[in-house]
Amino acid sequence: MAPRSVKTLTFVLAGLCCGGCETGQPSLYARLQDDAPGVRAGAIVEAAQTKDRKAIAYLIDRLTDSDASVRLYAIMSLEKLTGETLGYRHYDAPEERAKAVERWRAWLKDQTAAGKKAPPEAPYQSKGRENE
Repeated sequence: MAPRSVKTLTFVLAGLCCGGCETGQPSLYARLQDDAPGVRAGAIVEAAQTKDRKAIAYLIDRLTDSDASVRLYAIMSLEKLTGETLGYRHYDAPEERAKAVERWRAWLKDQTAAGKKAPPEAPYQSKGRENE
């Protein structure tokens, strides 16, 4: 067998054997709720890059994050996925951000009620990361 064929066969067999293997990395949705702001920010960027509309509810929750950079990435990702900001600014006072977050939650509810391809609500909000 030629060396190239052996190499190809090795990759095919590895793929067949590990097709269901876990990578050891938490899911995107778990990382969106991680304790570390850098992990949350990375997951937010990934959600936007992969156009994962199922992450929208989680991104809305991240708008209340205590870390300003996480809030910034969350609104940038929401804008990329939806074309909207709904007046949210990551640097506004907590009261103003809370009003904008309520607009986002109402938007999500309206999208879901209209039967548009919007995701369900996030199963829970992250503990200890809320500014309110």
